Amino acid sequence: MTDYPKIAARFARDTQHHEMTVLHDDGLYRHLNFATPEHGSIGAFHLITWPYNLVVKTGWTFHFDIDATPDMFNLFRKTAFPGEINPGYWSEKVRAGRDEIESFDPDLFEQQVKRYVAHSIRDGEAPRGIGREVASEIFELGDISHEAGARAALADFRYEGWDFGDLSEWDFSDYTPGFLWSCHAIRHGIDLWDAATKAVAA
Repeated sequence: MTDYPKIAARFARDTQHHEMTVLHDDGLYRHLNFATPEHGSIGAFHLITWPYNLVVKTGWTFHFDIDATPDMFNLFRKTAFPGEINPGYWSEKVRAGRDEIESFDPDLFEQQVKRYVAHSIRDGEAPRGIGREVASEIFELGDISHEAGARAALADFRYEGWDFGDLSEWDFSDYTPGFLWSCHAIRHGIDLWDAATKAVAA
């Protein structure tokens, strides 16, 4: 199962009527288009390969390369089960588009703050009323829609001598929806390609 079920469900909806069109097929040189014919380019994506390289164009563009794998389809086949993705490993192979792989995630920020506060309460380190104060000062009044504002809200928080301490190790980034959607596009596109080539061979 994917660790990002919302993106998996969105991808399934977006592509449920996709058809594959082979624009170029010459060994390791491929250009495949996946789209719903009546929707034109909406939700469409392309997979383009040449030796040691793969580009996925989905509205976002990511270029993967690895010197040890001439056929990049094999890399993605071997590092995730059909229908699943491996964003951690695959992100290491991105040459172009790296600034689109991860970004600040407000939901992750909220989860980490609440978890930290809960642990502090459980360990007897936080004063009474801390949960209500954090909810008010950070989640209601804080400008936490972006990372700078979220970090400032934590750094400025004080309640009866309690604060969030050293924030340098806190990480509020996660894979972007665009990168995860593109990972699903790669895995799905390869699965459709494999099914089509097996059908021709049969």
